Amino acid sequence: MRKRLKVLTVGCKANFADSASVVRLAVAEGFEIVSPPSPADVVIINSCTVTHRADRDSRSHARRARRENPGATVILTGCYAQMAGAEREKVPEVDHWVGTGAREAPETEEGSLAAILREISGNGPRDAALLSDHAADLLLGHRRTYLKIQDGCDYSCAYCVVPLARGRNRSVPEGEIIARAVDAEGDGARELVLTGIHIGLYGADDAKKDALPGLVMRLLRETSRLRIRLSSVEPGEITARLIETMAGNPRVCDHLHVPLQSGCDRTLARMRRPYRSVEYREVVSSAAAGIPGLSLGADVMVGFPGETTKDFGETVRFLRDLPVTYLHVFPYSARPGTESARLHDDVSSTEKKRRVSRLLSEDSRMRDLFLLRQVGTTVDVLAEAVSRGEEALVGRSGNYAEVVFPGSPSGIGEIHRVVVDAVHDGKLVGIPV
Repeated sequence: MRKRLKVLTVGCKANFADSASVVRLAVAEGFEIVSPPSPADVVIINSCTVTHRADRDSRSHARRARRENPGATVILTGCYAQMAGAEREKVPEVDHWVGTGAREAPETEEGSLAAILREISGNGPRDAALLSDHAADLLLGHRRTYLKIQDGCDYSCAYCVVPLARGRNRSVPEGEIIARAVDAEGDGARELVLTGIHIGLYGADDAKKDALPGLVMRLLRETSRLRIRLSSVEPGEITARLIETMAGNPRVCDHLHVPLQSGCDRTLARMRRPYRSVEYREVVSSAAAGIPGLSLGADVMVGFPGETTKDFGETVRFLRDLPVTYLHVFPYSARPGTESARLHDDVSSTEKKRRVSRLLSEDSRMRDLFLLRQVGTTVDVLAEAVSRGEEALVGRSGNYAEVVFPGSPSGIGEIHRVVVDAVHDGKLVGIPV
């Protein structure tokens, strides 16, 4: 009887792709993949350490995994596992800690995830056949397929622990990306999310400049049905060529997420971000002008050490003049080993919460305006789940709006053309063409 294994993911889209890779490995080692709340013999938590909250959530998942699966082997992998160090004693529920380096180690290396799983499974040599990325994502409950094109980051932002946890930029060979995309499409994938830690650096480790648009164009040539979505792209990597590529190809989603962090130049400089507010404005304005219907998101951090009330006010005013359609807002939290961890965290927790709340109000206003502009338009929606019992489907449009429309469960996983006729509870509501 095959042993049961489930994977829980904390964090970003790159972690989603990593979790799919874990599933591929586990199936090759003979495990049956199950989903929560089903009991399992092995529970893997793919962790995150980008904030204090991510650390806490990673530990919480491990403790819950032990409570709900008392006889299981609990494995914590990912960025928190890499950086936890002395904190490991806080989580005795974990049987194996597998950092990002050990996770990618050769399967024969002691302590690697592959070696641990092989020992648990007791199945001997692994099956050489691997699932496609799409098949692995389906086992995780994802309808979109996450394909990691690079890992690591060459930036040195003062607050960010990710380069310490993930290392420097490493691009996946183009041929491997193409082969995996073709396999995913052959298995029924309709949307491919190109993800990583810093996808705009794709190819830079091989001295290639502005290589992301070329990769997208080749993916379009080698596939026929997949639509392609980009995950977060830094401002400096949104080039005229990338904008032209997105605008000129209907299979490339009209959606960009461009980290901002602050609209105050003084704060950006202290964060060691490689741009200033005027450069950010020029980039996102060019993108919005060049790509009709573009959904444009931004990360914003509040309460960075030394951020005054005046500095925060500059960020609020800056955001009001941008073509941004939604925000991801989070409070600063010191990360061990980073430059900012040596600074005095002089913005109180109460004030950080106030600033988060203020920007969430801006986010709500932006989202509402963006959705209202789409009433009367026709959008392409990847159906991801049922809604209202089994009378409707819900999914994401190319420009990342959530859309509800009449349909049956058999339509899940397909792309539907939908005429939008209303906005309700933060979602577009429409009728399929």
